[in-house]
Order: sequence, then C-alpha cells, then structure tokens
Amino acid sequence: MCEENDDSIFPTTTFVGRVSTGAFEHDITFVVRAGRDYRLRIDPLIVSGEAYIALSRCSGRPGGHTKPITLVGNSVDGRSFSSMHMEVCGWGSSSDGLEIRLRTGEATITFPRFPGNDQAEVGLKLSLRGFKSFRPNPVSARLGEVVVRGAHKISPADEVSGAIFVRCLEQQPGEDWYVEAEAMADFVWKGLQFGHGGRLHAPLLQVFRPDAVTATFFDGSGLSSHLPAIHFMDQSEFIAALVARFESEDEFPEAVWHAVGWLNNDSSIDEVRYLTLMTAIETILHSLVPDAQSTLLPKEIFRPIRDALIRVLPDFSLGQAESDVLENNIRGINRAPLSAKLKAVINKYDLPADVFDQEVIRRLNKQRVSIVHRGEALKDDDLWQCLLYAREMIALIVFSELRYKGRYQSYAEGHEQRTMP
Repeated sequence: MCEENDDSIFPTTTFVGRVSTGAFEHDITFVVRAGRDYRLRIDPLIVSGEAYIALSRCSGRPGGHTKPITLVGNSVDGRSFSSMHMEVCGWGSSSDGLEIRLRTGEATITFPRFPGNDQAEVGLKLSLRGFKSFRPNPVSARLGEVVVRGAHKISPADEVSGAIFVRCLEQQPGEDWYVEAEAMADFVWKGLQFGHGGRLHAPLLQVFRPDAVTATFFDGSGLSSHLPAIHFMDQSEFIAALVARFESEDEFPEAVWHAVGWLNNDSSIDEVRYLTLMTAIETILHSLVPDAQSTLLPKEIFRPIRDALIRVLPDFSLGQAESDVLENNIRGINRAPLSAKLKAVINKYDLPADVFDQEVIRRLNKQRVSIVHRGEALKDDDLWQCLLYAREMIALIVFSELRYKGRYQSYAEGHEQRTMP
C-alpha cells in the first residue's frame, strides 16, 4: 500500500468546479492525487449545509442503488477532471466545516503537452495489475507497433507490473486512429486475461495526443492467476496472434470473451467454478454452434409421440395445475442432452478425440446434473479432474477462434506444454 500523501503517479492538484446530483449543483474546490498503487484519491469536500444534505442522501440504502454523482473541475495549470461515477463513502465534520468524502469508479484527467516534452510520443498505454511476462517481442501492426510488458519475477497480484502500448508511427493521426487503437488494446487485454488465467485489472488508460494527454483511472483490485493457458516466458507468439486476429477482416465472436469471463471465475468453491465452466461451454454452444443437435428425435418423429402422451392426460383425473405442468414437461422431453451438444462442439473445433472421448462427455454432463439438482458433486467421480477437462475444452476453443498455433499449457491429463495443431 502506498502512503496516503503519495502522489507519484498523478501529482496533488487542486481543481475548481462543481459537484452535482440530479437537479442539484454546488460549486466546489477539491484536491486529487494518485500514488504508486494507481488509485485516485480525492480529499474530503468541504461543503455548505445544503450540499451536505443533498449529497449525503445519495449514499443509498443497504441493498439498494445509489444516486449518481458528477464531479468536474479545472486547475490553474490547464488540467481538467471529470467523473460521472462518484459515490459517497463517508460524511462528517471537522474544524474546516462539513465534509463529504467521495470515491470514484472511473475518472478522467486531461492535461496539455508542451513543446519539448520528453514524452512526445503519440499512442496509447493500458496499465495492468499483477501481469507477468518475460520480454515478449514487439508486434508490427497496421496501426503502428504493439508492445506488451510485464514483470518477470514474482510480484503481488495488486501491484501494477505491466502494460499494453500501441504506438503510432505518425505524428498527427486522425481521431479514428485513437478509437481503433483503444479497441485493439482492449482486444489484446482480453486475450491476455485468458492467457493469464484470471482477471487482469487495468487501473489506468493513457492516451497521448500531440497536444494533450488523457488519463482515465479505473477502480478495482488485481487477482492472482490460476492455471494460466500461456506460460509467462512464452507469450510472443500469442500476442502476435491476438494482434493478427484483431486485424483480420472477419469479426471476432463476442461470445468467446463472454466464455472467458465465465472461465476466469475466482470462486474458491470447486462446484461453483465447475458450473461457471459449464455455463461458458453452453455460451459457446448457443452462440458458436447454433446447428448443434437440439432434439433427441427429429421433430416430425417426436410430434405424434408428444400428442399421444398429452391426449391421455385427462384419463387420470388430474387437477388443472398438475395437467399443465405435465404437459409442459412432455413438450420438453425431446430436448437433446448436453452430452449430445458437447459432441457437436468437439466435432466443430476438431478437439482431440483421445482426450474428449464419449466417457469424458458423459462425466462432464453427469457432474453438472448432480451439482445443479443435488447440490453436490458425484462421490464416485473426481470433480477436480472434470473441472480440468471442461477448462481444457474452453481453452482449445478460444485458441481456435483466435487462430493461435503456438504452445500452450495443458492441464487435463497432467501439466505439460503442448502445441496447437
């Protein structure tokens, strides 16, 4: 943790502006700084009684939503501060008067660049917490050069230890360049999270224009990696694949990143982690394998069976509620089991048959059914091993969609380095 008065990332700066919520506005002077932990700190606001009441009411009720607060201001040296994401984190009084303490989930500071600035480079930098990487090679891209840096020694998960740089080769790029560069950095960041084996918090995005720098701070904490898909010393090929996939003509399916989000669940309960992995697989099924067999029998064969079963229900003198439930269930019994859909995923992505055979498919499905309906894993099967198989399946699908052909870390049948076919 950095000391409260540390301002080594953004110097202590006084802004004059206003704080507002709904129709209420109040002129305010406030002080901002950011230390080595890259967290933006705002000194307590000294406010009038009217502002104190209006802002303290924005703290919300337990379990409810808070009212949004906006804070904007300018400094005498040309810096501007803006946040639409402020929230009250405390209130009280001191010798200076009534105090409101605010924190922000996202805030942007813009300041001018002057001729002769030693950081005259034009580009973009996205900082990362807890990222480990051993000197990956720069990648030439249509937008310029992409460089990824990270720690090559053990460091705390919350420490800012890496960054993604997108460097422009022109001195005066158009606004479109900055939009696309940010999209590329976002894509590479999502890919690195997948390779990292956990969420990578990005605390700061800096955009370097010829005449100004925009720094956007994001609140959050870093998390340790878990079963990384890419070894930290072996990332050059993977980063090059991420850049190439971003620049390819066909759009990358957003469902893959949704699946990676499920994959990176950090719960310490294996049953929860397993269900999120299976949810990731189902996300892939519905979005990327829409032609997977959805029924056990062809609809034209099942239809007369369904109608015959529904016709006999009145013969049992059931109540209306019971009849409705049974009819609903009869209409749904032709749904294909998850095991059949898993087979469609395996076939589409040509996953290794010696790893994902029919027995593994059945095991994955049975574990899921047991946890969902009984609240516990099967006693006669190894949940952790099933978890590794499910994770491996998702990893290979993500690699396939990224068109990555390099080495990766496999865990399903013992930890080893493998190469994508």
